[in-house]
Amino acid sequence: MKVKQFLIFLFCALLSTSVFAWDLWDEFKAVNVTEEGRVVDYSDTKLITTSEGQSYGMFFALVANDRQSFDKILQWSEKNLGEDQPAWLWGIPDGKKDGQGKILDTNNATDADMWIAYSLLEAARIWHEPKYMSLANKYLAKLKEMVRDIPTIGKVILPGRVGFEDKGIITLNPSYYPPHILRRFAEHDSYWLPVLEGSINAMIRSAPTGVAPDWSKFNAEGVLIDENKMIGSYNAIRTYLWASILSPKDQNYQVLAKLYAPMIGIVRQTNIPPEEVNISDMTVSTRDVNAFGACFLPYLSNEKSGGIIRTVLTASKMKGDNYYRNVLTLFGLGFDYKHYAFNEKGELFFPKVDLMVQGDTPKANE
Repeated sequence: MKVKQFLIFLFCALLSTSVFAWDLWDEFKAVNVTEEGRVVDYSDTKLITTSEGQSYGMFFALVANDRQSFDKILQWSEKNLGEDQPAWLWGIPDGKKDGQGKILDTNNATDADMWIAYSLLEAARIWHEPKYMSLANKYLAKLKEMVRDIPTIGKVILPGRVGFEDKGIITLNPSYYPPHILRRFAEHDSYWLPVLEGSINAMIRSAPTGVAPDWSKFNAEGVLIDENKMIGSYNAIRTYLWASILSPKDQNYQVLAKLYAPMIGIVRQTNIPPEEVNISDMTVSTRDVNAFGACFLPYLSNEKSGGIIRTVLTASKMKGDNYYRNVLTLFGLGFDYKHYAFNEKGELFFPKVDLMVQGDTPKANE
């Protein structure tokens, strides 16, 4: 057998073994994912499901090589939220588990659409399944309709179809621009390269003090406005996560690490990130959110603060009413334990699998 054929055979064999086992994913499925493929946030009385949750679920299933769950989550989403540009919010108004659910808000959430398109692109590549590629292209076509050109910044994607353009003012959400996703889109279709560049510019311009905001507003001349009202909290926290899991070979890795150095420095001192940071004067809230630490673990993994964050995240079991904590933990510890990573093209790969093939032991084991 030729070497290339043997490697393909070996990889296919690995796909069918427990080498992809991921206990945290199994735990998340048990508390937040129904048998039908609905990712549920039980903290809300309406037992809500968001397109974000569905998109993250698809990505985690891909990382775990759990194709059955991947397909179930995708199928539930397309059936109940819509295809290509799903509604962002679904729930059960009476709050009963056996109650009738429906779409509660027809607007879309662009970040979820991007994560779904990305997961489909990578599923097509990794699982050699053309139908996923076809679906990914449909999502990408809809996303192109959301692209706007801001003077002095460049091309960016609106956070949703409605509500983010008003009298020349455009509202953006920096956490909606995972650089590895836009890099992968650009590798697939050159249309997205200027969008990647514009998005990085928007992230930089939105964080003049080195702290990412939940929302930022730009006027018709591309000038950041209402800076003194900007807060970084539950939305913004993911911005650091996306920057930190970017491939170090990507030219934007160092750019963003330098940009967010002030916020990384705060976490290095406090260990657990604050719930809110005021962008203009860098004042922080007195309440800490331990789940936020997952977003800085890739930056601080080998430091004392990283060890504390890791201990805190692994200290408690997942609960269904802690949806957001659970997904941040999956992202942070999943990367830390080498279940997934991205190359300079934005492609997903599996360091833990590579280590096992080489006969090495991963840094941590769930």
